Amino acid sequence: MNIRIRIIKFLIGLNENIFFYPKLSSFYKQKKIKNGKPIIIFDIGANKGQTIDFFSKLYKNIIIHAFEPNPKLYKKIEKKYRNKKNIFIHNLGVSNINGQLELKETVTDETSTFENLNYDSEYLNLKAKILGVKKEEIVNKKYFVNVIRLSDFIEKEFIKKINILKIDTEGHELKCLLGLSSENFNNIDFIQLERHDDDMYLSNDSKSEILDLLNINGYKICTEIKHGFGDFKECIYEK
Repeated sequence: MNIRIRIIKFLIGLNENIFFYPKLSSFYKQKKIKNGKPIIIFDIGANKGQTIDFFSKLYKNIIIHAFEPNPKLYKKIEKKYRNKKNIFIHNLGVSNINGQLELKETVTDETSTFENLNYDSEYLNLKAKILGVKKEEIVNKKYFVNVIRLSDFIEKEFIKKINILKIDTEGHELKCLLGLSSENFNNIDFIQLERHDDDMYLSNDSKSEILDLLNINGYKICTEIKHGFGDFKECIYEK
C-alpha cells in the first residue's frame, strides 16, 4: 500500500471519529435497548474492529458476534480481541446462501465487496483519482471466501435476541437481509445499514428492495447519519 493511500485512510478514520461516531453515539444513548442484559450485537463487515470498539465503549454488558471474510483483517482483529470473552470473531462473509462467494479486495480494504463495481460510475472515477490509481486498479485481489446465511448461524448458536444488527458490506446489504427469516426479524430491535447514494456498485437498485423488505417486517427508519466523506449514510431502522 503506497503512502498516498495510507494518508487517505488515516484522514478518513480521523474524519469518522470527529464527525460520524459522536452522532452515532448520541443516537444510541437516546434509545433504551430492550432486553439488553447482555446487549447482543451482530457486526457484519467488521473490518478493523471500528464497530466493536464503538459499542464496547458505549455499553458495559455486551456480547458481539463480528463477521469478517478478509483473512488478513480477520487475523488482525482475532488477535486484537482474543482475550475478550464477550467478543466472537468469525472468518466468514454473510449473504443469502451458505457456500462461497468471490470477494473483491480493494486497495483500501474498507471497501472490499462481493458486488461488481460499476466502472462507468463518475464517483468511482473520482475515487480512483483521489487514491492515485486507475479505476481498474481499485480492486487489487479476487478470491473466494466462505459465506453463511444469518438465519442458519442464529439457529446453530441458539441466539434468541439481537439488539443491534449492523451491516456494512459495500452493496451486499440486501443479500445479508435476505438470509434472515421472518422469525429472525421479529427478534431484532435495530438494524443499522450503510446506504450508498452513489452509483459505484451495479447492485445500486437494491435500495428500494431493502426498504420494502424492512417495511414488510415492521421496521421504520428512525435516523440517517451522513459519513464525513463520500455520498453515503448510515441508516438505522427500529422495530
